[in-house]
Amino acid sequence: MPGKRILIIEDDLDDQFLLSEAFQNSHCRCELDFAGDGRQALVKMDQSEYWPDLIILDLNMPVMNGFEVLSHFQAAKSMARVPVIVLTTAADSNSIERSYDLGATSFIVKPKTFPQLESIVDELIRYWFMTVRLSSLSD
Repeated sequence: MPGKRILIIEDDLDDQFLLSEAFQNSHCRCELDFAGDGRQALVKMDQSEYWPDLIILDLNMPVMNGFEVLSHFQAAKSMARVPVIVLTTAADSNSIERSYDLGATSFIVKPKTFPQLESIVDELIRYWFMTVRLSSLSD
């Protein structure tokens, strides 16, 4: 799975660090890119040479929250091929339903412990990069 690029849209620096550590511990040779809010992510996505294979998205962010990002992605036909995994503390049914309505591929509640986060990261890597055959826009 070398060469896989993951965009993590997360405003909390501690969560960014923990996700980075979890991916590193998984021995994933993925390239991790971070955006601190939705607007930063959209600027990064507008770069013609930048295209992630997977997006991990928090919902609760300043400037532009995760729902606004999902709405933008839903309107952009080119984003339909990129899996968007919501990883957030919001566990209410309204957030879950709204995320799926706006095109989220999966919804995961942030775990309470680092070992649980490592397990989730391992599952994400295994599923999205080993089990599923992703569409490649460059082929």
